[in-house]
Amino acid sequence: MKLQTFLVYACFSMGKSFRVDWSPKKRSSAVTLRREGYSYREIAARLDPNMTPSGIRKLCLRFDSTGSVSNQPGKGRKRCTTVKTDRRIVRMALKNRRITSGDINETLQSTGVNITSRTVRNRLIAGGLRARIPRRKPYLNAKQRAARVQ
Repeated sequence: MKLQTFLVYACFSMGKSFRVDWSPKKRSSAVTLRREGYSYREIAARLDPNMTPSGIRKLCLRFDSTGSVSNQPGKGRKRCTTVKTDRRIVRMALKNRRITSGDINETLQSTGVNITSRTVRNRLIAGGLRARIPRRKPYLNAKQRAARVQ
């Protein structure tokens, strides 16, 4: 009896999957072909072999509901602070220029706003306040520099 060995190769993708967007021209031509009476499968075969009939169906349904073939904006994550809280964070930083994000965070947590120090820093950056290291002494002007050389 012969012993046969079989090698099985499996290909697994460990990276992130990515979505390929169709060009606006392809999208509009798919919708136009659907209006002319072509099936989803026929449209996929005619336009691009990488287009799937189900993708074309979703595109046509989206066009029927929104009237546009472009991508709709995403919802995004809900913000943990309000506009009023953002203004308060910036105002606290402007009142005391040496206050840290941790101190601002502690003040906010005492009033019931639970956020992290990183969020405080992000709101300060959005408010136009970047981290700076304070000067130790004032700069010398030209007259003072000339007097110092002598």
